Amino acid sequence: MSDKYKGFQPKEITISDDAWQKKTNFFHIETWYFDGIFSNNYSVVALVNVLTAGNIGFIQTGCYIYKDTELVFIKRERPPYRKLYGPNKRPLIRINNRDIISGKIDEKSKNWIYNISMGDKDGGFDLNLTKTFKPFKGRHQLGNWLVIPHFNINGVIHLHGKDIDVVGHGYHDHNAYLIFAPVLSRGYHFGKVPIEMFNITWARVMKRFGSEEKLLVLNKDDEFININPKDINFIIEKQIKNRGKLIPYNSSIVVDNNKLKLKLKMEPINLDYIRMPTINYWRYHIKYTGEIEVDSKVSKINQIDIAEFLRFF
Repeated sequence: MSDKYKGFQPKEITISDDAWQKKTNFFHIETWYFDGIFSNNYSVVALVNVLTAGNIGFIQTGCYIYKDTELVFIKRERPPYRKLYGPNKRPLIRINNRDIISGKIDEKSKNWIYNISMGDKDGGFDLNLTKTFKPFKGRHQLGNWLVIPHFNINGVIHLHGKDIDVVGHGYHDHNAYLIFAPVLSRGYHFGKVPIEMFNITWARVMKRFGSEEKLLVLNKDDEFININPKDINFIIEKQIKNRGKLIPYNSSIVVDNNKLKLKLKMEPINLDYIRMPTINYWRYHIKYTGEIEVDSKVSKINQIDIAEFLRFF
């Protein structure tokens, strides 16, 4: 990481920033992550990972369906790299002539619209996502991080030959980091909380050496506000051993400054372990409780959402 790095400083994005960065990110790993939480207690995660090394590469996709926070379907595939197509003008990931991820700006409404299509009739989903809060991008110690913090979602989950209509909300991020990033970083702990008229996106980026990097971005109205890491207090209240690794379990976040007052408790409802090359990855369905105050308005927090903990090696 460059000596000029001065901490996470989010900036506005254009939709083309979410495109595949193959030409500029040589020897990089890129990940497109989407999740959705639905009113009928289903939830989903879609993942596309692309490793690019010159004219060769590696792809892995993941399609995950949960019911009442329990994993009920998983499909992971490794299609040939030559079957991947993605322009650099807009977010489009096409594999085997199928548009897995497709994003565009609607000509009439000017809204950012995404369509996600994964799996098949035995297990998969076709979802329509409309951006609500303002997206942002920035660079942390691990690499580049682009975030669309909140979508309204509708669509269909396919499960065991049945079609299930869903309505809810979701999140998307697009990460790009160097192949040797695990040498510098131990991983990250990440989550987000939609709260009425606000949205919180938080992360801990754990360095290989030295202290962790703390990030928290507040979305309200049509703006995002970066919270000074000195004002962010992450507390790991309980750790457990899972798959031979010590991982955070019960946690809390406290912020108290002139932009945001936040007291947030995080209690896992369910935990899902996913193994990938060089990566140990835990996905939590989290029960968030607490209180947030913005512009003298106080709101209670009582929300279920998805969080992650990732460790390299």
